[in-house]
Amino acid sequence: MKRIQLCIYLLACTVLCGCSIFAFGGAVKQSFEDQKLVETHPQYSLDDQTVAVVITANLSVHYQHPGIANLIAEGVVARLAKASSEGTGGVQNVRILDPSLVAQWQFNTPQWSAMPTSELIETLKVDRVIYIDLHEYRLTPPGNEWLWEGLCEATIGVVEKGAYEQDGFTDVFTIAATFPRRPSVLARQEADEADIARGLLTEFMKQTAWLFYFHLEPKNPDRYRPELDT
Repeated sequence: MKRIQLCIYLLACTVLCGCSIFAFGGAVKQSFEDQKLVETHPQYSLDDQTVAVVITANLSVHYQHPGIANLIAEGVVARLAKASSEGTGGVQNVRILDPSLVAQWQFNTPQWSAMPTSELIETLKVDRVIYIDLHEYRLTPPGNEWLWEGLCEATIGVVEKGAYEQDGFTDVFTIAATFPRRPSVLARQEADEADIARGLLTEFMKQTAWLFYFHLEPKNPDRYRPELDT
């Protein structure tokens, strides 16, 4: 009788171990898939062009987050300039107007947003303008200040000098960056506002700059864990 019980016990252990091995193998496979990076080509090339980045935001964003527009413009310019100087991502010979000069020009020209795009590009004396229209920037869900759920959303338009259509955008893209990554939910006491803002801005600036050069990006961004690749 004891021998029969022992056999049953050993058989159960074997089955359980086998299930554990298969489960472990499945978890490893899923983790590998979650960390996979895919090669992504630029959606618009800036090679051999002079470029200005201008940004506009609605009044509520300006009021609630003063200075956020200039910070975004500076961050996007820094990423493009770095890619160009290092020759990474296939970016070649791109000359970018100093964002502080653009910001000063915007301040001194309050009617600039009403200019036709052809006039805008001629006034800035560049070949291309990256026009960022910031629709929304928030760190918490609407009407709920107890959770962190950052969203930074904008339309990105490209203005070309000498384009067939004299006014308007040659290409238009939409960027909607979120932080923290969904489906993660953070209660307010679990993170600092500065950390959430930093993470959201970094994600938005990265996705915007990625439009213009070759890069690797997560195949599954909602499950990707960047800390595992450091």
